[in-house]
Amino acid sequence: MSRITTYAIKEISSSFLLLIILLSSILWLGQGLRHIELLTSDNISFASYMSYILLLLPKIFLLTIPICIFLSVLININRLRNDSELIILWASGKSEFESLFKPVFLFALIVYILTTFLSLYITPLSLNEIRYKIIDIRSTGIHSSILKEKKFISPVDTLTIFLQDRDGNIINDLLIHDVKNSNSPQTYIAEYGEFIDENGRKILRLYNGNIQIFEMKENKISEIEFETYDLDLKPYSKQESAHIYSDELFTKQIFSNLKGKKINEFNKYEKEQFAELHTRIVNPLYIFCFALMPVIMLKFSKKPGDSLLLPVVIVSIIAFIFQIIQITASNILIDNSNLVLIAYILPIIFLAVIIIMIFLDKIEIRQQKNA
Repeated sequence: MSRITTYAIKEISSSFLLLIILLSSILWLGQGLRHIELLTSDNISFASYMSYILLLLPKIFLLTIPICIFLSVLININRLRNDSELIILWASGKSEFESLFKPVFLFALIVYILTTFLSLYITPLSLNEIRYKIIDIRSTGIHSSILKEKKFISPVDTLTIFLQDRDGNIINDLLIHDVKNSNSPQTYIAEYGEFIDENGRKILRLYNGNIQIFEMKENKISEIEFETYDLDLKPYSKQESAHIYSDELFTKQIFSNLKGKKINEFNKYEKEQFAELHTRIVNPLYIFCFALMPVIMLKFSKKPGDSLLLPVVIVSIIAFIFQIIQITASNILIDNSNLVLIAYILPIIFLAVIIIMIFLDKIEIRQQKNA
């Protein structure tokens, strides 16, 4: 690999890393705030919340990589052009292929390999882990971290808890109102209590108190005193759907689920899996299109004095159209599995057109020489 190629790859990669860190961080922060209710209403610790939102990163990277590689190549082409580095390279006898196309293509190839690995393995793994974390979070019942001193807290609609003060996992002067059974609501009053995890079962153990039960049919209150009482928190857990969506399935699982089945025999869920599988394979191919598209600008503006505004606007619009087509093709596959071949042909055609446009003047010169 020549010094020119190494230099160009280094410049593009540094811009790419900076852009992906900035853009992914912004999106990740937005997603973190969007899921903040897990911390406030689903009673999980801050560490569990952080592990949850960290698992969102692979999916975010898949969204930001095409944009970042497009912008990084665009920025560096503009810089090389404005600093007259490209003109110096061309004047010294370096071809456009060696000075620009080759490093951009090689960098796109590296990013393509990483994106494919991310799409086929890492992202499904993270989404699958997120699904089971949500099921686990919503099924673990009430967590002590949500309880606040001298405040009425309703972690679920059927339960209200008040406590005077707390010391770690020990809570003092408790009042609990339970309307799980609407015909006989119960009120628990205890001197103190503690949260206990016993064989995977979460309970609130109450000490030195009484239970007041209001029988609505008989319109009377009965009272039961206790020294210790275990309040099972499982009935107050939220029921979370255990359904695994197609994007949360491992690639190997999808292959196994679809093995031996014909396309026209797929049910709705299998169609979604089929579309998801091929989307994971096809979408990384667009990396080459987004990386090489900015090179087309030099056909319209090679010298530092030439205006770059119009070429930038044109390639940006084309990139946006490619992104729309990519998303549309993925969605169409869900309802029309027979169009899977078109999903693969589209990025190949786009890439071929881009390469032809880049080397169009070279092709015309050769044709003139041959003539």
